[in-house]
Amino acid sequence: MSIREQERRQREVERRIDQRMKMADREVRDKMEARAVAADRRKEEVKRRIEKGDVDPRPLPGMREDSMPSMPSMESSESMKSMPSMESADYASALSEEEANAGGNMMQDMPLDEEKMPIDPARAEEELAQELTEETGSDGDIHLHAERKADEMANQMTEDTGAGGDMVEHAERKVDQMGDEMFEE
Repeated sequence: MSIREQERRQREVERRIDQRMKMADREVRDKMEARAVAADRRKEEVKRRIEKGDVDPRPLPGMREDSMPSMPSMESSESMKSMPSMESADYASALSEEEANAGGNMMQDMPLDEEKMPIDPARAEEELAQELTEETGSDGDIHLHAERKADEMANQMTEDTGAGGDMVEHAERKVDQMGDEMFEE
């Protein structure tokens, strides 16, 4: 499918979504406006009662007869004493400090020729690629493996709408389903 066709289908889906949203807005707008008018009316009644003095304001919570007396606060407990500091720890082994620090340079002077190096990095990379791509049969090609996995995931994701891995078609069908469900109620 060409990019132009995908873009055209995307615009069509967006147009249909907009149409459904406008229909839903029209259905809900009257109810929302009625609620807003009722809320404004109640607000004005409350203002009038307060300004005219029709209503006595509620007493503060601590002054009402149904409120419980407050409990006295608890006394604070005494702080724990701090532990005495430990002296510096000695080395666990019988090595001196110089001997213990000598291991930091262990790999620095190691030669990297093939006789002494147990692992060939290029071969290890190739073996890892073969192992990782074995599932999709991509024969060590990571890019092909990624494409096949993406196709597999797209097919799984679009399975419920029967779109066969086409995400645009899947989106269109989902919009239609959701619109039908919304207007069934």
